[in-house]
Amino acid sequence: MRRFLCIILFLFTNLHSAYAGEARFSGNPIPRFVSIAKTPANTRVGPDINYPVKFVYQSKYTPVRVVNEYFGWYQVEDINGDLSWIHKNSIGKPNYVMTLHDGTKLYQKKKLTSKVIAKVDKGTTFKVLKCSSGFCKVETTFNGTLFTGYLIQDNLWGI
Repeated sequence: MRRFLCIILFLFTNLHSAYAGEARFSGNPIPRFVSIAKTPANTRVGPDINYPVKFVYQSKYTPVRVVNEYFGWYQVEDINGDLSWIHKNSIGKPNYVMTLHDGTKLYQKKKLTSKVIAKVDKGTTFKVLKCSSGFCKVETTFNGTLFTGYLIQDNLWGI
């Protein structure tokens, strides 16, 4: 019996140290936001190319939240709460956000009494320039026109 326990302890110690030495995680905090860096970007039902494709991102810069990591694969959550796995080569920095609601107001200045430049639909993507005091200065291009303004931070997915 003592020999059996020694073997089990030996195996547990060696298996644990084998996995502990591998770079399983990026070292970045979880959860965190990132953006889709290249399209099309396949997401899968599991963390490997042998798993079936679950969803294909067609829009570059879509923000997603990393909720888990496994050997270069990130489990991500989208704005609708759907989970899938994506390879690290398909994601980039967290510089983009999406609006959470239809009719979200884009303000000219960083105050609620400012002129409203536009009202946008849920899922509209913006590049974040700076966030402070509950507002984010953002920009987006629509029909060839660049819009720059301020969005209320609580109305955004990706921050």
